[in-house]
Amino acid sequence: SLKTSRIPGPMEPVERSANPDKELKERLEALGPDGKKGSPTEIKELLDFLQNNQMRKPLLVVKYGKRLIDNYPGTLGDDVWEMREKVLIAALDADEKKTAEQMLQELDRQFGRSTKPSLRLERLRATYHEACGNWQSAENIYKNVIMREDTVNPHAIRRIACCYKGQGNMEGAVQWLNKYLRIFPADVMGWIELAEMYVSLDRVDYAKFCYEEAILIEPQNYLYPLLYADSLYALGSQKKKHGGVKNPYDVARQYYIQALELAPGNLRALLGLAMCLRALKVTSHTASLFEWVDSEITRVYSKSGAEARATLKIVRAALRQ
Repeated sequence: SLKTSRIPGPMEPVERSANPDKELKERLEALGPDGKKGSPTEIKELLDFLQNNQMRKPLLVVKYGKRLIDNYPGTLGDDVWEMREKVLIAALDADEKKTAEQMLQELDRQFGRSTKPSLRLERLRATYHEACGNWQSAENIYKNVIMREDTVNPHAIRRIACCYKGQGNMEGAVQWLNKYLRIFPADVMGWIELAEMYVSLDRVDYAKFCYEEAILIEPQNYLYPLLYADSLYALGSQKKKHGGVKNPYDVARQYYIQALELAPGNLRALLGLAMCLRALKVTSHTASLFEWVDSEITRVYSKSGAEARATLKIVRAALRQ
């Protein structure tokens, strides 16, 4: 089977650079303008450096990973297959489909002949098909190969949802993403994506439930109450039933304020709050809150240049119509 990357133990922390950009520049200069000066050891150290510092540089991984594979395969030993896997993934990220196909073919020749399929290889094959827009082929691998071996494989379920979304079948994507979230309810980005799908289907009442889940998981992240408030404001503007929310504008107002408590001066939250206050019945409280919002918007725009100050006049005029 494909070799699994070694994970440092608790007493063996990954060493990260204090200034990764500067160190990367120095490492590349040492390898020469065309990168041919570097020894196999220096190239491997460069690739380890990128991984340890979580630097997304797919073109560098493709360039130097292929150089190791093509010119110094003996220095890698059995790790040559893991390197091919890394180059494949980086090539897809860099939109170099031919290189990705070449790596997949080499991995297939080595690991694809077994009577029992390698789930890791099949996962790479499905990823390749997704990147090429072959949604049906990717879906077939997830459903008929990977899930045949592991019926609740979370990665496969998540990716099937993406395949449906890629084909424009949002109803199918919602069904599979719901299935995934029943298994992994703590995946906050899964809830956000599901909410966006519901919004695209004009089901804002369902989207608000997803945002509520995201807020429960990460209550200190201002973005989730902000997105929730946006969905509630959109819900209030609809003429149909409000999905169990008695007054969407008022609830949206509360969540815009929560977002501002977590991210003071956030312009999107300020503008959203102002729009909510315009939609609500005028009271002494809403009037004074509107004046505060107006002054905050002015303060934020005033910190920017002349163009922003010109925009401020338009924004203030629109809010006071």
